[in-house]
Amino acid sequence: MGSNHKSQGDQNDEIVVFSIINPSVCSECGAELAKGSFLKMENEKPLCLECADLDHLVYLQRGDVALTRRSKKYSSLSAVVVRFSRSRHRYERQGLLVESEALIRAEKECEGDAADRKISREHAVIIRERADNEYIAQFSKQILSRRK
Repeated sequence: MGSNHKSQGDQNDEIVVFSIINPSVCSECGAELAKGSFLKMENEKPLCLECADLDHLVYLQRGDVALTRRSKKYSSLSAVVVRFSRSRHRYERQGLLVESEALIRAEKECEGDAADRKISREHAVIIRERADNEYIAQFSKQILSRRK
């Protein structure tokens, strides 16, 4: 797998860390990894975050798009955390591992423009409602015109 560093904008070079659903053991140091622990696969062998040189990163759970985007932008090293969904039979993103300084900077930036982002979201809701109403009106008009 090679280097832990990714090139900007190339999602194929993202580091992927697994939130495990079954206990495992680090192939390098022998540390026991409990369910919910993070591991990185390297050369088809599981590594704990310490052996993968990712133990200095902090976990940012998914959910806040602005915080996630900014944290990733400010972190020189990040990793996508995924977990296997048994019901969907696929891996799903759970969050990111980022540098703590990047997360702190992103949190401060998000606090600074939270009011502006709230206004933007409210404005977007109004625009979507108008577009939906226009669509419904046009659709109804088409249906009524075909009945004649």
